[in-house]
Amino acid sequence: MPRTVRPAPLPPLPPAVAELAAQHELGALTASFKPQKFGVLIKVSFYVTLAVLLFLFVVPAVVFYYVSLRRTPDFNPRQAAKRLHLFEHGMVVDHEKGPGRTVVRWDEARLYEEQTQNVINGVPGPVMYTCVLRTPAASAVVTQFYQHPRTWSQAMQQAVLQAQGDRAQRAFLAGEVLDFGEFDLSTAGITHRKQLLPWERLAEVELRGGAVFLQQAGEPAAWGRAMVKSVPNLHLFLALVDAHRAD
Repeated sequence: MPRTVRPAPLPPLPPAVAELAAQHELGALTASFKPQKFGVLIKVSFYVTLAVLLFLFVVPAVVFYYVSLRRTPDFNPRQAAKRLHLFEHGMVVDHEKGPGRTVVRWDEARLYEEQTQNVINGVPGPVMYTCVLRTPAASAVVTQFYQHPRTWSQAMQQAVLQAQGDRAQRAFLAGEVLDFGEFDLSTAGITHRKQLLPWERLAEVELRGGAVFLQQAGEPAAWGRAMVKSVPNLHLFLALVDAHRAD
């Protein structure tokens, strides 16, 4: 009989985080993420650099330690203790720079996501993720500082979609205009830079090269284009467009 693999239990929350989660009614904890740490070779290279600077120049060594190394989780226990906590209805994130933490509820958030990838000598590097979340009461920026960025960025987008999807659909059907940055959605169609594309003329929506492209039926060139990072709640936007393009 095959052995059942059970997920590892989530670590207990610090009391201050648990209190914030209860205060903002965030529900159950779904995931926690630690800061990224350097590999052994990179960490050893930092120690060697620091040792050389201390031997040759004391002041540059001190500057290198406090300006560069003390900001990393590898050389600063306070940085290493920081966490990104995702809950059913929101998140609590420790500030990547300095003390403090921010609470964001999914049903209030406007989430902007950016993915960048450098290509050096024809070789693509790793994808770098940044999520900016804004609510009427708070804002937070989550970057590669935390481990598994692809996992937490997708989890955030899906959580916002789940929390706001039904409400957005009701508002749309009631005749409201939904603001998605460079795009507005209404029962008449999609508006981009004061130009309206009726739903029956929308042929395709494509994500390519960090941008959203809208294709009009029968036209070879893109009708509209906007950078992904400028479209709040991207997965919600795509879900609504897909639903009404198919009608």
